[in-house]
Amino acid sequence: MMNADQNPVYYNNIFGDDNDEMHDDEGQEKVADYRSTLENFRRFIREFSAGGFNYKYREQLKKNYQLGEYYLEIEFADLKQFDEESAMKLKNSPVHYISALEAAAKEIADVITHPRPEGEKEVHDIQVILTLNDEPTSVRKMKSTDVSKLVKISGIIVAASQVRSRAVKVSLQCRTCRHTISNQEVKAGMEGFQLPRQCMANQSGNGQRCPLDPYHIVPDKCICTDFQTLKLQETPEDVPQGEMPRHMQLYIDRYLTDRVVPGNRVTITGILSIKRLFKQKGGKANDKAMTGIRMPYIKVTGFHVEMSGAGRSDQWHFTPEEERQFHEVAKRRDVYDLITKSIASSIYGSEDIKKAIACLLFGGSRKRLPDGLTRRGDINVLLLGDPGTAKSQLSYSCNYS
Repeated sequence: MMNADQNPVYYNNIFGDDNDEMHDDEGQEKVADYRSTLENFRRFIREFSAGGFNYKYREQLKKNYQLGEYYLEIEFADLKQFDEESAMKLKNSPVHYISALEAAAKEIADVITHPRPEGEKEVHDIQVILTLNDEPTSVRKMKSTDVSKLVKISGIIVAASQVRSRAVKVSLQCRTCRHTISNQEVKAGMEGFQLPRQCMANQSGNGQRCPLDPYHIVPDKCICTDFQTLKLQETPEDVPQGEMPRHMQLYIDRYLTDRVVPGNRVTITGILSIKRLFKQKGGKANDKAMTGIRMPYIKVTGFHVEMSGAGRSDQWHFTPEEERQFHEVAKRRDVYDLITKSIASSIYGSEDIKKAIACLLFGGSRKRLPDGLTRRGDINVLLLGDPGTAKSQLSYSCNYS
């Protein structure tokens, strides 16, 4: 039986339709609604004030643009306070309206950064980093009713891919007649891009017939952006007793990439999306998709990294006086013994274990080697021993030493 999910079927209704006028009216209403919402987004970015003459998002956008960082961080609560109707449209149909919000941000950036330096005529695209102020939920509470809506979940990052390039606009060329299609937009996410099965030049009636699947992508004429995939695991407190933690795949792009590492506790705002799940035969992907089966993932629009506790991502800042004291301690001959005695000082003995922990704590920082291999700076400590040897206390000391 033919797979209904594989490819769409296109047809022309040559006999007309009694509902054509109704469909035209619905289309005009959608266009009018989109334009109205776009104008509301423009007013929000331009006029929202946190008090007095402090225009929060307009000033942030101008500052970021001048620094070469083309993004705008928006809190959903501010948009809801300014225009609740547009905010709810964005929350319930984010795929449709986030593009409008980014288009509005680009138009405002064009105005507030004028005149720009010579040679910079075109304004850059602006990424909107959107965060919800609702209470986060867990991975196992996600339902089918949440698909294509803004959601907020918390968890722990357990895996992160390398930052790679992905085309956002592609140029296609026919292998036979060299017909070219430029700037074909590729939707953000993990769905990929399907090439046309037939040459578009054949439909213009020039008499030349090209074979099926004639197009190939011209890499030099594509516009690419950075993207990364993450694996989110629900927090231990959200896992019912006796069950295994569940996971969710995350998709992030542009300025959100390379901001978190495995082990970080994060709160994610994003669009719950679905992608096709492909069968595996002999270790190779099969072109035939599994009928009706979709794999959920989240297109991240913003996130917050916990700055304290396990998985923290805070950056230490030391005063000049503290740095001077560090240098003095480093010059001491007994610095190794001094550090060892400072680890779990309430536990008597276990000097060899404490020395091993001291070596692990000074193992180094995160490094990226020339061949692309990444060495983590985080430590993993496994203690094996008899009961009553303070293994748990010594392991816990690794978290705050």
